[in-house]
Amino acid sequence: MKHAYFTAYLGALLSIGSLTAQAQARFQPGYLVRPTGDTVRGQINFQSVRKGAQQCLFRAANEQAVITWLPSQLKGYGLESGERFISQLTPLAAPPALAGSTTPTPIPAAGTPARQLFLEVLAEGAASLLSYSDEDGREHFYVLKAGAAQPIELVQLRRQVQDGSGSREQVVPLYRGVLTEQFADCPDVLLGISKTEFKTASLIAAVNSYNACREPGRVAFASPSRTITSLEVLVGGQASRTSYTSPLNSVAVPAGPSPEVGVGISLGRRVLHQRFTFRAEVHYVRQVAESSESQQVYQPVPNRLVTQTYDLRFATAYLRAPVLVRYAVSGTKVRPFVEVGVSFNYATTLDAQLRMTNAGSSSKWEPLIPYQMGSDTAYRKYEFGLVAGLGVQFPGLLGGHSLAVLGRVEQSNGFLLINGYNTSMLRGNVLVGFNLTKN
Repeated sequence: MKHAYFTAYLGALLSIGSLTAQAQARFQPGYLVRPTGDTVRGQINFQSVRKGAQQCLFRAANEQAVITWLPSQLKGYGLESGERFISQLTPLAAPPALAGSTTPTPIPAAGTPARQLFLEVLAEGAASLLSYSDEDGREHFYVLKAGAAQPIELVQLRRQVQDGSGSREQVVPLYRGVLTEQFADCPDVLLGISKTEFKTASLIAAVNSYNACREPGRVAFASPSRTITSLEVLVGGQASRTSYTSPLNSVAVPAGPSPEVGVGISLGRRVLHQRFTFRAEVHYVRQVAESSESQQVYQPVPNRLVTQTYDLRFATAYLRAPVLVRYAVSGTKVRPFVEVGVSFNYATTLDAQLRMTNAGSSSKWEPLIPYQMGSDTAYRKYEFGLVAGLGVQFPGLLGGHSLAVLGRVEQSNGFLLINGYNTSMLRGNVLVGFNLTKN
């Protein structure tokens, strides 16, 4: 059974890799803006932030043909989830500072050759904050004043300097000088520039403050959060099988279906939320696993074989905390998904008992591990398991809330610590998840 479980776990991992390789075919509702200003609605294959800066893969509604649009061919494009991208000429990005360098990396000077990219709009108004991620995954920020032909990159340098105690890293916030120069016509805003951090939220706040100063009556453009968080309630059932091994024998101790409840939080990048999400959950379930095994035992008196029966009963209650990565196929009505991860479990109740029946006479239920063998230290309260699952999500099925139906398997290391004994546990779960957050 362990072999079958790990085969399923490996299969789930391979499924994620296979589905990832098929990312070319995942489209989501969006639109593009032609140079004339006309808006054409359809579907966009937004593969990643980096690729989204270089091209727009678009197909019109009710059509299968996919057209690749370059920044030089469009004014921009957007996704129904709220992200907007505009075509802009940008200066070549400043390279990162070299390790050991004692001087700042030079900033591209005026007249440096520019390239055209789709830049994401983070804030918009009298000044706009734009961004994109390069081939190395570094995020670049630009500020564009209304009427300017080209944005200016905001740069923060990191360099190594020598002092009496050796080498240390020095941060040079050159971007604050650029913001001070660009926002000089709003003196009240300049006071906060010295506290502006080189982070998305802080830069957006600075640009929005300037726009509020220049255009007091205008509502600031609210760029959607880069990440999206969802809260989910899960209900269903769990069945399990404990593989009990002692120095004398091995027994499978099954537990039938028992109710299971849980809550979960998922986190993912907004434009990729339909694909990858990181999940953390807490579940509670109580189960009673029972099994009997009979064997022939020789008794000198009355000099014959008698049947001896061993009854096992494991009454447990667990708080389980699965941590998972889920990969879903994008879709508007149905999204199949696979998930893999680990589970950290804590036993709130752990009562393992043994009873023997001999010649029709039964003994009382006794602790599985007698006191003489160290029953007070023989049990493991904390348990660790590997988890794999498959399911289907139905987005917006119930008033804008998503519904998911899923099945999972988990192999854990069990609850016994004593040498020579093992209680590895295989769990199977069938769950229905209701997303409390409208996404």
